[in-house]
Amino acid sequence: MMRRWLPVVLAVLVVVVTTLVRPTGTVSLAGGSNYDFYDLANGCGREKFGTVDSFDRGRDTITEQLRQMYDAGQRRLRIGIFHQHGPDTGTVMDSSTGDLSPADRGQLTDLLAAVKKAGFQEIEVAFHPQGDDSPQDWTAMDEQAYQENWSLIRTLHPLIAAAGIPYRIDLLNEGMPMSSEPVLRSYAKRLWADYTREFGKADTVGFSMTVWIADRATQLHAVYGDNPPDVFDVHLYGDYWNGDEYRQFVDADKKMTALGYHQPWIIGETYYDDGWAAADIRHAIGATGRQVLYVTQWPLTRDRRCSDVDVAPPTHFLTGR
Repeated sequence: MMRRWLPVVLAVLVVVVTTLVRPTGTVSLAGGSNYDFYDLANGCGREKFGTVDSFDRGRDTITEQLRQMYDAGQRRLRIGIFHQHGPDTGTVMDSSTGDLSPADRGQLTDLLAAVKKAGFQEIEVAFHPQGDDSPQDWTAMDEQAYQENWSLIRTLHPLIAAAGIPYRIDLLNEGMPMSSEPVLRSYAKRLWADYTREFGKADTVGFSMTVWIADRATQLHAVYGDNPPDVFDVHLYGDYWNGDEYRQFVDADKKMTALGYHQPWIIGETYYDDGWAAADIRHAIGATGRQVLYVTQWPLTRDRRCSDVDVAPPTHFLTGR
């Protein structure tokens, strides 16, 4: 009886072993976190604790958290500029003039100085327009809001460059459109042309890409033309509807490769301190050969205890090691 089942057992073992030893890859550089909030009210309320807009109030706490994050092995951060045509909230800053207030410019300068002093080696600065300034919600081009957003990027660029940390800029967080988003595509195409005309493309990832990346990849030429960025920023959040991180990665790589885009990636967002995401990313790198420079986790666990953020500060770091 045991011998009769032996071929079946061996076949099962081959499948299991093959699964366990499938090729794995590693990211090129030590990553870190999106560091946008230094505390949460009642476990979820982030608004009063923006690391930029509330830096003066949280200076000592933020400085200590940066030290802890560095000691945990983090070497790169992604810093969000949350802004709107309206008053400061503690996270979202008033950009009505096409610039931040002198106080907010000072807080951003001080935060970047603290990041540098803590020893971090690189940052990505991501623009997050909110409310009426967010082109993801437009049904038609809003000229006034476009000019406000572009002016803010243009006026903050020298401040970011002067911080003395190697940097890249994400012109609109998760701003690469899907094929069904013509207004967002027009916004991104115009902003890319304006930005590269003034600053070139060496210090930008263009527009980061969230889930359904394979579809968004079909819009790369419409947005960038023949002048795409040298590095892409992709966001991987595995779920029931979109597949796990491995499937999203492989599908995106397949589409980009077919379209002739072989640029390395930064994985700008994925679940916080997540072993499953880390394993899927390593497996996908090995399976595709796509170079990933580093990973910066978003402070949200796979359990999604809150809608947007459920961890502050993002001290622990597993993903991408």
